[in-house]
Amino acid sequence: MNARTWVEIDLAAAAHNVSLVRRFLGQDPQIMAVVKADAYGLGAVPVGRHLLDCGCSSLAVNDIGEAVALRDAGITAPILILGVPLAEEIPEIVARRVTVTLHSAELIDALDEEARRRRRVQRIHLKIDTGLTRLGVPVEEAFVLACAIARRPHLALEGVYTHLTSAVSGNADVTRGQLGRFNRVLAALARAGLRPPIVHAANSAGLFAVPESRYDLVRPGIALYGMDPGLFALMGLDLRPTLTMRTRIVHLRAVPAGTAVGYEGTHRTSTETVIATCPIGYDDGYPWPLSNRGTVLVRGRRAPLVGRVSMNYVTLDVGGVPGVGLGDEVTLIGRDAAEEIRVEHLAKLVGTIPYELTCRIGRHLKRVYIGSLKPSAPSRTPEALSLKP
Repeated sequence: MNARTWVEIDLAAAAHNVSLVRRFLGQDPQIMAVVKADAYGLGAVPVGRHLLDCGCSSLAVNDIGEAVALRDAGITAPILILGVPLAEEIPEIVARRVTVTLHSAELIDALDEEARRRRRVQRIHLKIDTGLTRLGVPVEEAFVLACAIARRPHLALEGVYTHLTSAVSGNADVTRGQLGRFNRVLAALARAGLRPPIVHAANSAGLFAVPESRYDLVRPGIALYGMDPGLFALMGLDLRPTLTMRTRIVHLRAVPAGTAVGYEGTHRTSTETVIATCPIGYDDGYPWPLSNRGTVLVRGRRAPLVGRVSMNYVTLDVGGVPGVGLGDEVTLIGRDAAEEIRVEHLAKLVGTIPYELTCRIGRHLKRVYIGSLKPSAPSRTPEALSLKP
């Protein structure tokens, strides 16, 4: 490895996580892998392709730019845009055979017209806001909008879904209320003969903790990447972390006691020690709040981060690491020998959630994919998720 700082993604761990989800679910429902935000910082194209090879039926992204990157990489499986499309993006959406979410009625005409012009049927998923108050059509307007989509000759209402707000916290009353509102819309659609073939609600937490939210399809993200929002370990789930983040020691200096380290001298050495400098900083996504608080792994031992995290560098006290030398690998997230630093631990230190940290990881950092790909059936084409008669 010639990189100064890099990220390793364990594909075998991801395959294990997909298998665990499938075993938990049984034969149904389908698994739509959420690869938005560059697969939470892990690399949407290689990770998305791998997850499809491992048995996921489709991918979910935030916008057309993310979908185009997957299509340009040769991925032909169904892709659902979860976010709000813009009017100027409609030609690309239809041309790329990407399924789009409608959150309101504004774009129905434009989508229908573009699909007519290209002699295609554009697939639509309707999102219903059952309590998140962020995106989606209000419950009381959902039936009317579904009917409007169904009347358009070049639109197909392939799916309807909602998003759970409190599955991670286990607030059953909130979740039951959401699903109750969602189910009332589904019942109205069924009475009118408009229930679409794909109904979905469960995210990672929902698919494990809320069985009634599984419907026809689940949308895991963090579970596939082995990150725990605080629920999975409590449930005894053997999800495996996929992410390791490493850097190297590029400078070493022996210093006496009382030496100030970093901006504003926020750390002073208490004894004679050795300070190591590594080329990782907040420009790379390593959080500034870890200043004087974080630890790393060097030669299988923990070493404290001393001084402030700067834009491009951090400094470590490695006086307690025997044999430390220039070029030594430093593990920021991951395992080294018997020691491990999990992204959940870092998130707790800085007061955030694990997947925010992985999304922060600089896109410029090299991603190295390790582990074997799991052989399976070929990835599905957009036609594979066909409408039921």
